[in-house]
Amino acid sequence: MKIARVAPLTYTPGELEHFCFIRGGTGADYHQGPGFYQFADGEVLLCWMAYDFDECSDDSVTLYSSSRDRGLTWSDPQVYMADYPAGPMSAQILRLKNGGPTLMLVEQVRHLIEVDEERRVATAGSNYFEARTHILIRRSADGGRSFDHGEELPYRLFTGGKELPGGGFYGSVDGLIQLQSGRVLAAFMFLDPERCDPATCHQHYTVACLLSDDDGQTWRRSSEITVDTPRGVMETQIVETEPGRLFCLFRSKGAYLYQTISEDGGETWGPSGPSPLTAPESMARMIRLQSGNLLVVWNNVPSTTQRPRHPLVAALSENGGRTWGEPRVIAEESGSNQLSNHGLVQLDDGRILLGISHYRDVRPMTSDLDIAVFDETWLQEG
Repeated sequence: MKIARVAPLTYTPGELEHFCFIRGGTGADYHQGPGFYQFADGEVLLCWMAYDFDECSDDSVTLYSSSRDRGLTWSDPQVYMADYPAGPMSAQILRLKNGGPTLMLVEQVRHLIEVDEERRVATAGSNYFEARTHILIRRSADGGRSFDHGEELPYRLFTGGKELPGGGFYGSVDGLIQLQSGRVLAAFMFLDPERCDPATCHQHYTVACLLSDDDGQTWRRSSEITVDTPRGVMETQIVETEPGRLFCLFRSKGAYLYQTISEDGGETWGPSGPSPLTAPESMARMIRLQSGNLLVVWNNVPSTTQRPRHPLVAALSENGGRTWGEPRVIAEESGSNQLSNHGLVQLDDGRILLGISHYRDVRPMTSDLDIAVFDETWLQEG
């Protein structure tokens, strides 16, 4: 299937380079939500959502492209996952240390929306209290080249027994990491019926983690991460800064990224509060670099709404998230255009790939998928 031909990228050590990977309207109106995975042999996999009308559309598929030269040249995009009747699918992939399996958590959500195909817009959005999420775990014995058919994890394991009116839950998997101890941690957010009002469609999200000490064979639930800001805790990013100490940043409506800490490997979480990082209600991405420093990429304008989602900036922390350096601008936009819903990875040679959902407020609205390439030297020289 020929969806597009991806032009070659370049990487110059110590510099920032920014490319349009695939243009909105090529194969689909929207390309968004990129995520990266690097195989043991160095090959890089990039997966993202492609859809028309709305991110909750039934026509959403997950595309992929791969690179055998660490992000310079890429294969033609192809379909990675799709299941139209059951709704959009996305996945988190983690290759475990010391010869363990590679795990994939697949999130699938069934939404009910209305679309005008002629105008290529959604005319009625999803009522999230009626949407239903299913989470499957799949395992690979060959480093992620192939996976078994998997099994569904019971939703009450995620919610602690809570359920939406009519049963089930709505939420998403936010992260999948392995700690130095070998423990696997999967962070997820869910629409919390104890903190919501379905009658008024008031949403409030809670986060908890699933923990496994046997390579994902069995799981137990951590304490909850909560916050009193409107809509609650969303899109958590968790890194291990010291053995057993976990630092978490998350999206909120409090004009900052909020944060919390676990000192026991994710079993329990401390109180949540604002970090020093101002932000709109927008996603952040955070990873621990090979140097031990933390890297966060986010929109750094204080706002209690979802706008503006520009500029897109990056900052380093050299002390486990206690303080942050001055942000460096990766990309800028204006008006109602957006630079958000991004994915972040540091490859084995130290270079950093950042996938960016670049929304352009045209009619019909579209989203390009951009890629920025840089390294820690460029971050530090700012």
